Amino acid sequence: MPVLRKYGFTIAVLVLCAAMGLYLYLSSTKDAKVNLDQNLKVPNFQLTDMDGESVSLADSNGKVRVIYFFYANCPDICPPTTFLMTQLQDKLKDSGVYGKDVEFMSITFDPDRDTAENMRKFADKFDIDKSAWTFLRGNSEEETKKLMTDFGLGLVKDPATNLFTHTDTITFVDREGVVRKYMTGSIDENQNADKLAEVVDALVEE
Repeated sequence: MPVLRKYGFTIAVLVLCAAMGLYLYLSSTKDAKVNLDQNLKVPNFQLTDMDGESVSLADSNGKVRVIYFFYANCPDICPPTTFLMTQLQDKLKDSGVYGKDVEFMSITFDPDRDTAENMRKFADKFDIDKSAWTFLRGNSEEETKKLMTDFGLGLVKDPATNLFTHTDTITFVDREGVVRKYMTGSIDENQNADKLAEVVDALVEE
């Protein structure tokens, strides 16, 4: 056929380029990995759980930690972000890594008001599996604010209202106690449990 003889080579090149492009796209999609772009060693803190027991970060070394700083009187982002974390919890339970390879920690930066009882009331509003999710408090606001700074996070208190402006950030700490990823919580309307689970899976598989 005249058309094929005239344009055969061009058509072959285009087909080859298209095939190569498709191959590279599928390969990159298949091998794509979560970008664990942080490398901040965090201190081995010592805090108190809702039962009055002392808990340190080192107690859970060897597991991936999902950590969120909150306060129970939060009027906006803390409750929905905690709910988002329960959705992540359920996904990790389905995959069999919750508790076995992953633990959650919620740390209040308002320990004067967030007594063990008040933290328990906050936690009970959600479908939380406490077998691998610990709610923690320090001895003072100053202690927790410094800990947040050590985690690379920010916190400001308005003394007139006793409300806090804080980073709505879920922090992912690897088995060795190093921050490997920060992800926004419910303040990002596009955030979801699937994206969070991808980070956890990448850390578990390391």
